[in-house]
Amino acid sequence: MVSIIDFPTEILWIIASTLSGGQISAFAQTHRNLYPKLRLALIKYNIKHQNSSALHWAAKTNNCAFAKALISYRADVNALVDDSSPLMTAADHGSELVIKVLLQKRRLRVNLRNTKGESALWHSVATTSSVIVTQLLQHPQLKVDLPNSEGQTVLWLAVFQGNRDFVCQLLIRGANPDTKDLNGISPWIQACIRNRNNIKDLLLDHWKATSPGVISQDTPLTRSEETVASAAGSGGASISRMLRLRGEEFDIVDEQGLTPLHTAARSGHLLAVDFLLRHANTLLNRKDSYGRTALWWSTFSFYDRVTQRLLEEKDVEINTLGTCGKYDSPSTSLHHLARRNDTTVLGWFLSRPSLDPNLCGGSQSPLCLAIQQGNTAVVRLLLTHKKTQINALEIPNDSPLLLATQEGHRDMVELLVRQGDRLQINQWNSPDKETALCVAIRHGRLDILDILLGHPGINIDTINGWGETALLLAVKREDTAMVSRLLQGPNLPCILAMPAEVAQSRKKRDMSRLIQEAMKQKSHGDYSSRKRQRQIRKSRVNFSFV
Repeated sequence: MVSIIDFPTEILWIIASTLSGGQISAFAQTHRNLYPKLRLALIKYNIKHQNSSALHWAAKTNNCAFAKALISYRADVNALVDDSSPLMTAADHGSELVIKVLLQKRRLRVNLRNTKGESALWHSVATTSSVIVTQLLQHPQLKVDLPNSEGQTVLWLAVFQGNRDFVCQLLIRGANPDTKDLNGISPWIQACIRNRNNIKDLLLDHWKATSPGVISQDTPLTRSEETVASAAGSGGASISRMLRLRGEEFDIVDEQGLTPLHTAARSGHLLAVDFLLRHANTLLNRKDSYGRTALWWSTFSFYDRVTQRLLEEKDVEINTLGTCGKYDSPSTSLHHLARRNDTTVLGWFLSRPSLDPNLCGGSQSPLCLAIQQGNTAVVRLLLTHKKTQINALEIPNDSPLLLATQEGHRDMVELLVRQGDRLQINQWNSPDKETALCVAIRHGRLDILDILLGHPGINIDTINGWGETALLLAVKREDTAMVSRLLQGPNLPCILAMPAEVAQSRKKRDMSRLIQEAMKQKSHGDYSSRKRQRQIRKSRVNFSFV
């Protein structure tokens, strides 16, 4: 009898042509001699029926030999799998060898973009892979100024990341530093917002080399709007002179609704802000197209001296809710400060009577944001404000206490528990109806459990949405330490029978013994209580006969 292993390769290919990809793979793995014969059948099936996904695997693992084999059998070098081309996948995983192979193919669409508008060059800059960026920039058909869906170019991304080497390479390749995104922010403005001085110098040198007259001191002021706005953003020594020349046009706005005060505040130029406030105070609370004031911009960009100067104006609006773009969550200045560890500027805001500390940006208050960021000092200071709501349910339907417990921030839980009656210790979240006690047990945080049990109003018999008490949940987690801690308090849990049965069914003798002892203690306590009640009733009856 002839074994199938001894069949000619051509016959095995005919058999494989009747099978699916998974069946061919399973067939090839039945014997070590079959895989070499069926390897080509697997490759052809993948190219024809699976969108050349094997090429993505080769790009991910930097398997140059396999990539060459796939391409030799006409694998699609531009096939999008999970919204990514093989070139993008290779850029994401730093696969330099596969990148080199792909760039040699004429069929390659080096400028291909996914649904987000991101090309392979964007992916390589995002992963800060300098070798791959250099390889891509050497391709003759590469376009460096392709914007993504937000209008952001690769140069904008390099400036945002603060990568001076990438910025230099992109400028040499012809990238435009004036291309604005949908929010009106160009790479140059991004460098000003992020205070990237080394990149700003690089961009200025680029302009001097390419267009010497653009930034010359002798350039005639032909367009007043551009002159005032650029002067406010540049912060140069001649700013006062330039602004005085166009003093009648301080209230001009660009296509994004930005005034010179906006530009100066987000660039951190104190002299320009001070000058504008003294000569054009009407700009103070002017909002741009996305609801952002000058104070919003200064706190967003962490320019504290500018923020201090703006707060000196008695009419300044401190509760403005703005956004970075139509797809971003709104935020207030207080949200920006909640992300920082420094509490100096936060103290300035909390001292203002008009402050609303509970405005939600993206359904999240500054308190919850500070808890999520792990800023204990900010949380401590926010809790001192009498208007701060510490029990409000926010995303994802959690209160500050539930969020702090879930994030494992022991110090913040302790700060909240110290609020006493102000804190609703037994409040539960919406989807699962779990209290902070259950959340601490579910995440295995014995230290937080100990803090929560120290609150005088804690109720350890609260039942969650799954019918579980805190003790039952600890038994199901088979956490003896938590079971012991729950049974140590002055008030024992009322529901003990079910946890005892679960512990016994799982053969957890230590937990079972602890619960049995608690049941005896509770039974004895109930008996003593009933005995005292009978004695009281008897004494009252005897007194009535006297």
